[in-house]
Amino acid sequence: MLILLVCVACFSPAQEVGEYHHDVTYKEWNISIFAHTNGFGFGYRHGRTPDMFNKHFWEVEFMINQHFKSIRSVNTFFYDVRPLRYGQMCSLFFLQGGYGYQRTLHLKPYWGGVQVNYLLSGGATIGICIPNYVEVLDYTTGFSKIVRYDPEKHNLNNIIGGTNLLSGITETFIRPGFYVKTGLNFDFAKSDFRLRSLEVGVQLQMVFPFIQQMAHNKAKAFYLTGYLAFNFGKKKGRY
Repeated sequence: MLILLVCVACFSPAQEVGEYHHDVTYKEWNISIFAHTNGFGFGYRHGRTPDMFNKHFWEVEFMINQHFKSIRSVNTFFYDVRPLRYGQMCSLFFLQGGYGYQRTLHLKPYWGGVQVNYLLSGGATIGICIPNYVEVLDYTTGFSKIVRYDPEKHNLNNIIGGTNLLSGITETFIRPGFYVKTGLNFDFAKSDFRLRSLEVGVQLQMVFPFIQQMAHNKAKAFYLTGYLAFNFGKKKGRY
């Protein structure tokens, strides 16, 4: 009898200390707040994890994109004027949505810790461009007026200041395109039913036709950025 017990103990599959149990299929959602090398944005994801290593999700994101030469300044020769970004022809935003896949590289132990995941996603994007308007001095009348910024006509000699974003909202134009991104996700939530993670990665976006965001600069063919995101949400077991 003793020999039988020894054999069973020796040949039975061992369980490592800290092994993570994941025998429930989760449906989950999370909100993302992120900063990237050209601005910032926020997003939403909804997905499912059929097993402990795989996750499939849909995502939608909205972000602000600033040209690296765009600098916010104020004309000090005039009193009580709005700041402007001299040379910026339009304010650029991206609205995008697509499908993603996430693969677990390191499971979180049962006592806590960090789970490391790799992700890849992509889909359609829309570049939203709102033309910039400026307040200029009309030397013929001596009064100021609000006009759409034209680098051939407006410069530091006649520009008084900027205007609000709504000045050009009726002339908004869009550019369709696509995006792809990849990164690493670090999930540190203490509960199996909560999602708290930091994500770092890179993203490539292209829209057509190309957009000239700054005067005297070529229209950009693509936008390559790095990003850092904080995600928070919930998980729900299907059974």
